Amino acid sequence: MDVSKPKALKALEALMELGSFSQYEVWKKAGTSFATAHKLVHYLEEKGVVAKASKKYVVSTWPGLLSVFAVHRTFPKPVASLSLSMNFKDALRYFDREGFIRCLTTAWSSYDDYVRDPELHFYASDADAVSRGLAELSQMPKGTTLVNIYMQDLAVTPVKGSGYLLTGLFRTLLDLYSSKYAYAAERWIKKKASK
Repeated sequence: MDVSKPKALKALEALMELGSFSQYEVWKKAGTSFATAHKLVHYLEEKGVVAKASKKYVVSTWPGLLSVFAVHRTFPKPVASLSLSMNFKDALRYFDREGFIRCLTTAWSSYDDYVRDPELHFYASDADAVSRGLAELSQMPKGTTLVNIYMQDLAVTPVKGSGYLLTGLFRTLLDLYSSKYAYAAERWIKKKASK
C-alpha cells in the first residue's frame, strides 16, 4: 500500500493525531472511505508499526511509522534556492506576507525548539507565487540568508501560526522523515516513546 497517496495520507495523518485508535475513528477523522482506513491499519499492523492494545490500536514505533511513509515518498527538490541579503526575521516576514507555507525545519521550529537549521524552507502555493517571488527577490543583492522553495508534490492543508501559515504537526513530521531532516524530530519522538 502506498501511504503517500492522497486518501491514504489523510487516513495516516488522522491515525497519527489520534495515537490510540480504532479503524472507525480513523475513518471518521480522515473523512475517507472505511475501506481506506481498514487497509491502512492492517498494512501498518503487518509492518509492525501499529499494534492492537485491548480494543484499539496504538502506534508502537514512531520512527517505524514515519519510515514506512518515507519509503513511498522522496521529498521534492527545491524549485528555487536563494541567498538573500535580508536577515532571517525579514525573510520570514516576506515569505509569510506573500502566502508561502513554512515547511520542514522552518515549520518544525513552531512545534519543537531543538531545530538548528541555518536555512529557511517554504512550500509555494502555486507556480505563479514562485514566479512573482523570484522576480522581486532577484532584484536584491545576494546575501547569507538561505531560502529553499518547494512545490507541493502532496497537497498541503496549512494551519495558521501567529500571522503565518505552516504545515501541521504530523505533516511536518512526515516531511522531515522523507527528507534529510529527520534528525530534527528525534527529541519529539523520544518524548512520545516515553509516554
